[in-house]
Amino acid sequence: MKTGSVIFVGAGPGDPKLLTIKGKEALGRADVIVYDRLVNPLLLAQARADARLIYAGKEAYRHSLPQEEINQLLVREARQGNVVVRLKGGDPSIFGRVGEEAEACRKAGIPIDIVPGITSGIAAPLYAGIPLTHREYNSAVVFLTGHLCEQNAGMEIDWAAMAAVKTLVIYMGVKNLPYIRERLLTHGMAADTPVALVRWGTLREQQTLVGELATIDRQAMEAKFSAPAIIVIGEVVRLRDALDWYESKPLFGLTVAVAASDPLEQGENLAAVLESLGADVLPVPVAAQTALADDDALGLTDELERCRWLVFGDERQADFFFRTLREQRFDIRRIQARIAALGEATAEALESRGLPVERRFAANEPPAAVYRNLPLAPGDRVLCLSRGPYGSVTYPDGVIWRTATAGRLAWIDAHPAAPLLQARTFDWLAANDPYHLEGLAQFAGTGWQERPLLCFGEETAARARAMGWKQVVWCDRTARTLAEEIRRCLQPGDIQMYEIS
Repeated sequence: MKTGSVIFVGAGPGDPKLLTIKGKEALGRADVIVYDRLVNPLLLAQARADARLIYAGKEAYRHSLPQEEINQLLVREARQGNVVVRLKGGDPSIFGRVGEEAEACRKAGIPIDIVPGITSGIAAPLYAGIPLTHREYNSAVVFLTGHLCEQNAGMEIDWAAMAAVKTLVIYMGVKNLPYIRERLLTHGMAADTPVALVRWGTLREQQTLVGELATIDRQAMEAKFSAPAIIVIGEVVRLRDALDWYESKPLFGLTVAVAASDPLEQGENLAAVLESLGADVLPVPVAAQTALADDDALGLTDELERCRWLVFGDERQADFFFRTLREQRFDIRRIQARIAALGEATAEALESRGLPVERRFAANEPPAAVYRNLPLAPGDRVLCLSRGPYGSVTYPDGVIWRTATAGRLAWIDAHPAAPLLQARTFDWLAANDPYHLEGLAQFAGTGWQERPLLCFGEETAARARAMGWKQVVWCDRTARTLAEEIRRCLQPGDIQMYEIS
C-alpha cells in the first residue's frame, strides 16, 4: 500500500481569513484532518466532503487525546495511504509541539510538510492596537511561555534577563500571572510598566485589559479574565489608545451568518461590507440542489413534454434547469415547448446552451403580464421556472399556468464540518440574494422566522417577507456610511421592517 504523508498546517490566531493560501490548499487535499481546540470551525469547511475530521484538542488537565496517542494517530493514518493534515492553532512551531509530532513521523518513515501560520503572539496584540515593535520604545521582543510542562519544569526562565527586555509577549500565562508579576518586579522591572491582556484575539469575543505590572494580576482577577489570552508587557502597550482599530469598529462584537458559495471568499459583497464594519461574518456554505422531490420541484417527464411554453424567471433557474437535465439524463431534443425568458441575461444563458428564446420580457415582469403577451390557445399548459411562490393557476380560457422551481441553493448539511458550523452562535442572518434565503433558513433551523435578517436589496427583502420572516432590515446601498444606521437597527428588540436608504 502506498504510504501517505502528514502536513502540519498553522491555522492562524482565529480569524479564518488569516489562514495562508498554502494552508488552505493543504486542507483541500486532506483525507484526514486532525485539529486542535482553538482551530476556527470555519477552516474545517475547507475540507473535502469525504474527508474525516478528528478532534485532538487539549485544555488544562483535560486532553481528548494524550500527545503520544496523537503521534501514533498521525503515523497510523499516513501508513494507510492518507494525506493527513495536522491543523494546529497559530503557528505550529510556537509552543505547538510540531517538533515532537514531526519527529515521530520522520522516525516512522512518513513524509512531512510544514506550513507556517500567523502566531497569536503577533496577531492578538496587533488586533488590540499594539504593534510589538516601535523605534521609540524598543529594538527587541521576547516570546515566552507562562506555563511550564512537566518535561521542562526544571528549565526556569531567566527572569532577571526578562526584566531587562523592553517588550515581552507571554503565551499561556493568565493562570500564572501573579507569579510572573512577582518575578519581574523582584528582578527590577518598573511597577508602572504597561501591561495588556488580549483574550480571544482576532475574533468577535476579543477582550483587552490594560493596566500596570504592579496591579495587573488583581485587575485580571476582578475582571474574571481567563484564558486563552496573550500577555504583552512593555511601553508599546501605550500605543493602544491611538491605534485601537478593531474593537472600535461600529459592528464589532456582532456575528452575522451570511450565505456563501466559498466559506472564505466573499469578495465585494454583503459579507465583505459587514466585515469591513467590524462584524464577525459566519459564512454559511450553500450549493445548488436540483434533485428535488417535493411538490414544488420540476417534474421533467410530466411537464416538459406537455407544456406549450417554458418560461424561465431568471438566469439561475436556467442554470438549475440544465443541471437537472444532466442529472436525469434528459435529452434536450425532447423539449417541444417554446421558450420565453425574463431578462436579457436569462435569455443569453439559455441560447448559449442551445435553447432558442422566442419571447423576451423585462426581468421583473409579473406573471399576469407574461400570460397576456404569450400566444396561447385555450387549454395550453405553461411551466414557469421561478424561485416562487409556487403553485398552479387555471385562467378562464383554460390555460394552466404552473410555477415550479428547477432547483434551489441549499445549506450543505452533509459536509463533515456542518455540525461544528451549526453549533456556532450568531446574532443575525444576512443575504443579498433571494436564493440565499432558503439555505439560511435551513441553517438557522427551527424558529428561523424569528431570527432577525439583514437584506441588501428590496428584491431579497420582498422574498423574505413572502417566506414569513418577521424581522427584516433592508438597504439598497453598501457604503460604509451605513454603519451607524445599521448598528441602530441591529439591536435586540427591534421588530418588523426597516428600510435604510
